[in-house]
Amino acid sequence: MAGKSPPSGEQVAQEHSIMGFTFTTPGRVVHEWGGATGGRLADEAKRFGTSPLVVAGASLQKSGKLDAILDTLRRAGLSPTVHTGVPPEPDLDALQAAMNAAEYADSVIAIGGGSVLDVAKGAAALAGTGASARDYHAGRVAVPDAVSRPIIAVPTTAGTGSEATWVGVYTDKEAGRKASIRGGAMMPVVAFLDAELTVSCPPDVTAYSGMDAFVQAVEAYTSVGANPLTDALAFDAAKHIAGNLFAAFDDGADKDARKAMLLASYMAGVALNTSRLGLVHGLAHPVGAVTGAAHGLLCGLLFPEVIRFNAAHVGGKYEAVNAAAYDAPGGDTLAGMVEASLSDMRIPHRLSEIGLREQHIEAVAQEAMTSGSTKANPRPVTIDDARAVLLSCL
Repeated sequence: MAGKSPPSGEQVAQEHSIMGFTFTTPGRVVHEWGGATGGRLADEAKRFGTSPLVVAGASLQKSGKLDAILDTLRRAGLSPTVHTGVPPEPDLDALQAAMNAAEYADSVIAIGGGSVLDVAKGAAALAGTGASARDYHAGRVAVPDAVSRPIIAVPTTAGTGSEATWVGVYTDKEAGRKASIRGGAMMPVVAFLDAELTVSCPPDVTAYSGMDAFVQAVEAYTSVGANPLTDALAFDAAKHIAGNLFAAFDDGADKDARKAMLLASYMAGVALNTSRLGLVHGLAHPVGAVTGAAHGLLCGLLFPEVIRFNAAHVGGKYEAVNAAAYDAPGGDTLAGMVEASLSDMRIPHRLSEIGLREQHIEAVAQEAMTSGSTKANPRPVTIDDARAVLLSCL
């Protein structure tokens, strides 16, 4: 029928809530300042055996906190082995190495940023199955649903929400492709939120990861898969991230800001695990595969143009976020408020600043059209739309 408008994100979310939905969360959440080194983490780990694999980030190792955590685990009677060396943007080689390390572990404790958590989750779920990381990434083998090695996820950045999801994102360097692996066995059984571990996070990482969390919250709130539970979590997450991100960026030792950011990032992760995301993430992954730029940086950079693209299709949800997060009624200004935040935290505004060129646009747009995030966007996206948004950001 000619002239019929596509449904708004709000209309689709209402239809989904009427039709029913499945809502999945980690089995247990611990939110405790200092709990990783104070013994609470060891108490959680003992529930799953005595031989955990600890996958940890380089910054945790350099700070000395990893040694303190390992000492706590050993004093509790555990015999941890340690795997480090995860790159900032994990690839299949990093995943395979962690899978090899996890084969004889009875659980996996992931302590680090989103990349570390993604690699650890994949290792816990896929080790010892007889298939390779590349097999899973290419979709040749399905990820098991049953948990074989329980995962305790301990984020040290407030960003990806990986501690709340059954998804990991990895780059196939040979194919030049960044894509996700997902399945039930990748869901952490414990999300351990110790914001003290985020205090040493440098300002640029705080900014990039925080923008990732904010975009995830808003995309989960406006996705076609949104439902009343994800709406409540995502909306509150967006409000608290906007209210605390600059404070955490400006003063890394701000305890209240760090605690609020970590909890809000987790809430956004819980929401997106059910609702999925949108065009920002659909574009960010292939742009990241080309440029190697930090994922959160790309999310922040792309977000204003995607807001403008979606504005008439979200049923007032941008206005609600703008009023709650920035105390600035008027959905047409949300993009401007985000751009001001990017400037405040010295995040680039243009894709050309991080190495994307016009000759990359077609391949990136084509890859974005295969993404589940793009398909969950509140406004249907054509290949021409994807090209136009990328060119607007160039």
